[in-house]
Amino acid sequence: MTSESNKPDLYKQAGVDVDKGDRLVEWLQGGDGSKSNATTKFGSIVSGIGGFAALFRPNFSGLKDPLLVTSTDGVGTKVLLGIESNILTGLGLDLVAMCVNDLYTVGGRPLFFLDYYATGTLDEAQFKDVLTGIKEGCRQSQALLLGGETAEMPGLYEKRHFDLAGFVVGAVDGAAMLGAHNVQPGDVLLALPSSGFHSNGYSLIRKWTKEKQPSTELMQKLMIPTRIYHELPELVEKLGTKAIHAVANITGGGISGNVPRVMPPGTACHIDFSALPIPSWMRQFIEDHGSTIPDLEAVFNLGCGMIAAVAKDAVHDVVAACKDVNLPVCAIGEVKAAQGEARVVFH
Repeated sequence: MTSESNKPDLYKQAGVDVDKGDRLVEWLQGGDGSKSNATTKFGSIVSGIGGFAALFRPNFSGLKDPLLVTSTDGVGTKVLLGIESNILTGLGLDLVAMCVNDLYTVGGRPLFFLDYYATGTLDEAQFKDVLTGIKEGCRQSQALLLGGETAEMPGLYEKRHFDLAGFVVGAVDGAAMLGAHNVQPGDVLLALPSSGFHSNGYSLIRKWTKEKQPSTELMQKLMIPTRIYHELPELVEKLGTKAIHAVANITGGGISGNVPRVMPPGTACHIDFSALPIPSWMRQFIEDHGSTIPDLEAVFNLGCGMIAAVAKDAVHDVVAACKDVNLPVCAIGEVKAAQGEARVVFH
């Protein structure tokens, strides 16, 4: 009879290493407060990483009309470029950013974040790189890393391949919420510059990198993580919705696909194409592959990570407040009255 200690690990033979997964969970729990009563402005962890379910105790005492706000997203095929270039830490930041930036568009603040990491064979170095980025993203956005799931699925993913999904829950005061209901003709459109391509359009970017091998410097720029606009909640709290009316997160669909989502019917956003804060390296990368900037407006953010509609008489205050927190900003257009559904008009 085979002793307990000598029994073959049939699950491990099938490609799933439970012990390795347990060790990585222990590493993740270490030193970041995820299993303790870590606290932020709007609540604290009761129990986090390691259990079947996580518990969070909310504190909405400062909100007149507390509403929960949620978002979920992934990193898309930027994951593949990260694997191919072995630049992985930023992918965790991307994951958090793609989720929490959506919360900022309504004036929300993140409460807690959960991640889903799925792979064929659990690679300890990859896991730690990605989760280090997730923890940094949570630190920047003041979201508590409440839990997650690591799934090892041999046969579904190729060796060293993995995918990511993120989930965030936040809070916003319904009495001071950003959105189309605040926007008026005459509002000025301000762009908050992106850090790069963020996490959109990477199927095309990967196609181009296969056609023409980028330099190491360019590859580093292509893998710059999505910027987390963690300054926005403080700015909205300081200036109020009479100054900042609406904010659009410029993701897939570009400027023309995202700005109308936060505009009311009967408005057109007139944008000066020459005013867009497109980094020179981004422009060069696009043009080097036989494309023009206007052709790809609906694919890339063109240097605009967020676009805010602000009251005309508050522009000076908004710009000054952004400067105080080292958040770059530039005027790119204005909102005008129009017929029909909200749209973007480029000049």
